[in-house]
Amino acid sequence: MQVVLTPGQLCTMARSRERLSARVRLASLVAIGAIAAGLLYDLYRVDQLWIRVGVAWTLCMVVYLFGPTFENKLWQADASEPCIRFLEREHEERRRHYLRIRNRLFLFVPGILACWFGRALTIIKGTSVSASAPPWLFLASAIALVLVWFAFGEAAEKAARDRDEIRRSAGYSISD
Repeated sequence: MQVVLTPGQLCTMARSRERLSARVRLASLVAIGAIAAGLLYDLYRVDQLWIRVGVAWTLCMVVYLFGPTFENKLWQADASEPCIRFLEREHEERRRHYLRIRNRLFLFVPGILACWFGRALTIIKGTSVSASAPPWLFLASAIALVLVWFAFGEAAEKAARDRDEIRRSAGYSISD
Protein backbone atom coordinates (compact mmCIF):
# COMPACT_ATOMS: atom_id res chain seq x y z
CA MET A 1 0.00 0.00 0.00
CA GLN A 2 1.44 3.31 -1.09
CA VAL A 3 1.15 6.25 1.28
CA VAL A 4 0.30 9.52 -0.44
CA LEU A 5 1.28 12.66 1.42
CA THR A 6 -0.90 15.72 1.47
CA PRO A 7 0.47 19.11 0.33
CA GLY A 8 0.47 20.24 3.97
CA GLN A 9 2.61 17.26 5.03
CA LEU A 10 5.00 17.88 2.13
CA CYS A 11 5.35 21.55 3.11
CA THR A 12 6.04 20.57 6.72
CA MET A 13 8.72 18.18 5.49
CA ALA A 14 10.18 20.94 3.28
CA ARG A 15 10.38 23.42 6.16
CA SER A 16 11.99 20.78 8.37
CA ARG A 17 14.52 19.94 5.64
CA GLU A 18 15.25 23.64 5.13
CA ARG A 19 16.04 24.11 8.85
CA LEU A 20 18.12 20.93 8.96
CA SER A 21 20.05 22.00 5.88
CA ALA A 22 20.89 25.36 7.47
CA ARG A 23 22.13 23.67 10.68
CA VAL A 24 24.21 21.11 8.78
CA ARG A 25 25.71 23.83 6.61
CA LEU A 26 26.70 25.85 9.69
CA ALA A 27 28.19 22.81 11.45
CA SER A 28 30.07 21.88 8.27
CA LEU A 29 31.41 25.40 7.95
CA VAL A 30 32.72 25.30 11.52
CA ALA A 31 34.30 21.85 11.02
CA ILE A 32 35.91 22.74 7.69
CA GLY A 33 37.12 26.03 9.18
CA ALA A 34 38.73 24.18 12.08
CA ILE A 35 40.40 21.70 9.72
CA ALA A 36 41.65 24.52 7.49
CA ALA A 37 42.94 26.44 10.52
CA GLY A 38 44.82 23.36 11.73
CA LEU A 39 46.33 22.83 8.30
CA LEU A 40 47.33 26.51 8.07
CA TYR A 41 48.97 26.23 11.48
CA ASP A 42 50.91 23.15 10.35
CA LEU A 43 51.88 24.91 7.14
CA TYR A 44 53.30 27.78 9.16
CA ARG A 45 54.98 25.80 11.97
CA VAL A 46 56.48 22.79 10.18
CA ASP A 47 59.89 23.34 8.63
CA GLN A 48 60.31 20.12 6.60
CA LEU A 49 59.71 20.81 2.90
CA TRP A 50 57.85 17.60 2.03
CA ILE A 51 55.54 17.90 4.99
CA ARG A 52 54.78 21.51 4.03
CA VAL A 53 54.05 20.43 0.47
CA GLY A 54 51.74 17.68 1.72
CA VAL A 55 49.91 20.01 4.11
CA ALA A 56 49.57 22.69 1.42
CA TRP A 57 48.17 20.11 -1.01
CA THR A 58 45.72 18.83 1.59
CA LEU A 59 44.59 22.37 2.41
CA CYS A 60 44.00 23.05 -1.28
CA MET A 61 41.99 19.85 -1.59
CA VAL A 62 39.85 20.73 1.44
CA VAL A 63 39.05 24.11 -0.12
CA TYR A 64 38.49 22.55 -3.57
CA LEU A 65 36.18 19.81 -2.32
CA PHE A 66 34.20 21.60 0.35
CA GLY A 67 34.44 25.25 -0.71
CA PRO A 68 31.68 25.12 -3.35
CA THR A 69 29.27 23.94 -0.67
CA PHE A 70 29.48 27.32 1.01
CA GLU A 71 29.53 29.57 -2.03
CA ASN A 72 25.97 28.66 -2.95
CA LYS A 73 23.28 30.44 -1.04
CA LEU A 74 21.06 28.41 1.21
CA TRP A 75 18.30 26.75 -0.72
CA GLN A 76 15.11 28.24 0.50
CA ALA A 77 11.69 27.21 -0.55
CA ASP A 78 10.27 29.84 -2.86
CA ALA A 79 6.67 30.82 -2.16
CA SER A 80 5.67 29.96 -5.74
CA GLU A 81 7.59 26.66 -5.75
CA PRO A 82 5.69 23.53 -4.77
CA CYS A 83 7.11 21.88 -1.66
CA ILE A 84 7.59 18.63 -3.54
CA ARG A 85 9.94 20.37 -5.98
CA PHE A 86 11.95 21.86 -3.13
CA LEU A 87 12.31 18.45 -1.47
CA GLU A 88 13.30 16.79 -4.74
CA ARG A 89 15.85 19.50 -5.47
CA GLU A 90 17.26 19.30 -1.95
CA HIS A 91 17.77 15.53 -2.11
CA GLU A 92 19.18 15.69 -5.63
CA GLU A 93 21.68 18.39 -4.63
CA ARG A 94 22.71 16.30 -1.63
CA ARG A 95 23.24 13.28 -3.89
CA ARG A 96 25.30 15.28 -6.37
CA HIS A 97 27.40 16.82 -3.60
CA TYR A 98 28.18 13.41 -2.07
CA LEU A 99 29.12 11.97 -5.46
CA ARG A 100 31.29 14.99 -6.26
CA ILE A 101 33.26 14.54 -3.05
CA ARG A 102 33.43 10.77 -3.49
CA ASN A 103 34.77 11.02 -7.02
CA ARG A 104 37.50 13.45 -5.98
CA LEU A 105 38.38 12.02 -2.58
CA PHE A 106 41.53 10.31 -3.76
CA LEU A 107 43.05 13.70 -4.54
CA PHE A 108 44.08 13.62 -0.87
CA VAL A 109 46.55 10.78 -1.58
CA PRO A 110 49.43 12.99 -2.88
CA GLY A 111 49.26 15.12 0.28
CA ILE A 112 49.29 12.06 2.51
CA LEU A 113 52.21 10.60 0.54
CA ALA A 114 54.18 13.85 0.74
CA CYS A 115 53.69 14.11 4.50
CA TRP A 116 54.61 10.49 5.03
CA PHE A 117 57.64 10.80 2.73
CA GLY A 118 58.77 13.95 4.56
CA ARG A 119 58.61 12.25 7.92
CA ALA A 120 60.40 9.19 6.55
CA LEU A 121 63.23 11.39 5.25
CA THR A 122 63.51 13.00 8.68
CA ILE A 123 63.97 9.57 10.28
CA ILE A 124 66.52 8.46 7.67
CA LYS A 125 68.58 11.64 8.12
CA GLY A 126 68.29 11.28 11.88
CA THR A 127 67.40 14.95 12.34
CA SER A 128 64.41 14.31 14.56
CA VAL A 129 63.61 11.36 16.73
CA SER A 130 60.11 12.56 17.61
CA ALA A 131 58.86 12.70 14.01
CA SER A 132 58.21 9.09 13.13
CA ALA A 133 56.51 7.78 10.03
CA PRO A 134 55.66 4.13 10.51
CA PRO A 135 54.31 2.40 7.39
CA TRP A 136 51.19 1.28 9.25
CA LEU A 137 50.19 4.94 9.66
CA PHE A 138 50.17 5.43 5.90
CA LEU A 139 48.23 2.19 5.43
CA ALA A 140 45.74 3.22 8.11
CA SER A 141 45.24 6.54 6.29
CA ALA A 142 44.70 4.71 3.00
CA ILE A 143 42.18 2.33 4.57
CA ALA A 144 40.35 5.25 6.19
CA LEU A 145 40.21 7.02 2.82
CA VAL A 146 38.69 3.94 1.18
CA LEU A 147 36.12 3.61 3.98
CA VAL A 148 35.18 7.28 3.62
CA TRP A 149 34.85 6.72 -0.14
CA PHE A 150 32.35 3.92 0.50
CA ALA A 151 30.52 6.05 3.09
CA PHE A 152 30.02 8.89 0.61
CA GLY A 153 28.72 6.38 -1.93
CA GLU A 154 26.21 5.05 0.59
CA ALA A 155 25.15 8.59 1.50
CA ALA A 156 24.58 9.39 -2.19
CA GLU A 157 22.46 6.26 -2.59
CA LYS A 158 20.44 7.19 0.49
CA ALA A 159 19.83 10.69 -0.89
CA ALA A 160 18.62 9.12 -4.17
CA ARG A 161 16.32 6.76 -2.23
CA ASP A 162 14.97 9.71 -0.22
CA ARG A 163 14.29 11.62 -3.44
CA ASP A 164 12.51 8.63 -4.98
CA GLU A 165 10.51 8.08 -1.79
CA ILE A 166 9.33 11.69 -1.86
CA ARG A 167 8.24 11.23 -5.47
CA ARG A 168 6.39 8.00 -4.68
CA SER A 169 4.72 9.35 -1.56
CA ALA A 170 3.54 12.41 -3.48
CA GLY A 171 1.73 10.08 -5.83
CA TYR A 172 3.70 10.61 -9.02
CA SER A 173 6.93 9.62 -10.66
CA ILE A 174 9.36 11.86 -12.48
CA SER A 175 11.99 10.33 -14.72
CA ASP A 176 15.63 11.06 -13.90
